[in-house]
Amino acid sequence: MPGRDWQAETAILRERERKARAILGVSETAGSGEIRRAFRRASLRLHPDANGGSVEASQRFHLLCSAYRFLTEGQADAALDELESALPVAAGGNYRLDNPWGYWCWWRESFFEA
Repeated sequence: MPGRDWQAETAILRERERKARAILGVSETAGSGEIRRAFRRASLRLHPDANGGSVEASQRFHLLCSAYRFLTEGQADAALDELESALPVAAGGNYRLDNPWGYWCWWRESFFEA
């Protein structure tokens, strides 16, 4: 399969999972039971019927459902991809800390180059 970029696909899946877990407010080590409980709590709070049927509440609830569906069934939704994500950057702003190579470069520069 020479035309497939599996590293890019894996990075997209990791980013979707990170976003979905952030939306539900669960850790990276949360199991299916904890994910389900977080979804139920958040759905009661964000449901459009509980918020006067506002458009914003409907959008937030759709995003919540998309995150839950991705974490439980693996079905990706465009809503997760469209969501902006802030990439963690070191205090100096030179390296991204969301990957091992960037973290290593930041660490090397911080401790061995003055």
